[in-house]
Amino acid sequence: MGLFDTVMSDTVGVVFRATTGNVDPWTKQQIIDQATADQIKAGATPATAKANAEQIVNDSLKTFTLGGDDKVGADPSQASLSIPSGTSMKYAWESLTNDNGEGCGITNLGGCVPEIPSWVKWVAVGGLVLGGLWLLRPYIGLAASVRGE
Repeated sequence: MGLFDTVMSDTVGVVFRATTGNVDPWTKQQIIDQATADQIKAGATPATAKANAEQIVNDSLKTFTLGGDDKVGADPSQASLSIPSGTSMKYAWESLTNDNGEGCGITNLGGCVPEIPSWVKWVAVGGLVLGGLWLLRPYIGLAASVRGE
């Protein structure tokens, strides 16, 4: 994985992926390089590993689909200007409008927080009181010395 591929996939590649919905060429090369390294580590020869990795990644990207009316393929060679599909827009709208208040989600963030037992609140209040007294200890001691105690 070269520095050029890393920089390009993290800059220009972000725009490429956002406007096409496909993997950018630099990220694809990083995926191939990583798959090649994994196969070499597993004992394959470099030439065989590179050919295998390219074949697997190309096949996966060219046949990838989210289903529904989404297009087939996420390979850079299949890129075109893309807007979200009707299926993905429908699911996004349903997730925003049909929230029944259960579970954890973008429209029910309270469901992401576990139920807090009542004793935890009392412990927190006690801790705050003790912390406040600790912070005020210099002033409490000063009052005692003024009174002559």
